[in-house]
Amino acid sequence: MNQFVFCDVSLCIGCGMCERQCIMAHHGLAMTDVKLDNPLQRARCKAYRQPELKVAVHCRHCENAPCMAACPVKAISKRNDNMIFVDEDMCIGCRECVLACPFGAVRMAPLEDGRTVATKCDLCIDTEKGTPACITGCPKKALTLVTDETMKDLLTHKRETFA
Repeated sequence: MNQFVFCDVSLCIGCGMCERQCIMAHHGLAMTDVKLDNPLQRARCKAYRQPELKVAVHCRHCENAPCMAACPVKAISKRNDNMIFVDEDMCIGCRECVLACPFGAVRMAPLEDGRTVATKCDLCIDTEKGTPACITGCPKKALTLVTDETMKDLLTHKRETFA
């Protein structure tokens, strides 16, 4: 099974701190320098704030990733650790992956060189934190890293509860 970030909608308040933490981790910015309206500071997750629902959407790193299958130039691939990865240098910006993602987790982001490429949660794999920045920065602890172990625990709890 692949790891992914799960949002407990009963705890999420839609504050956008997950987006800010993501931008800080990937762009090396201080909190005071994060500008959510700056297109060059695009978070790899998205906090949706509707009156009836507040939720942070992250890539699920699907086992049979539709985004990967849809990419005509194979810019999206699966790493040895089963993480789905976007190679921004190969991406042609066609948006096929955005249309293919059933979770709405793939987004387009402009780069400083003028290109627009696909971007999605990478679990902060290239940062020094170890745990995704959105999880450590969530003030309501609504975000959890789902792993094989946590999924087994959840399924065991579910079986015991509904048996």
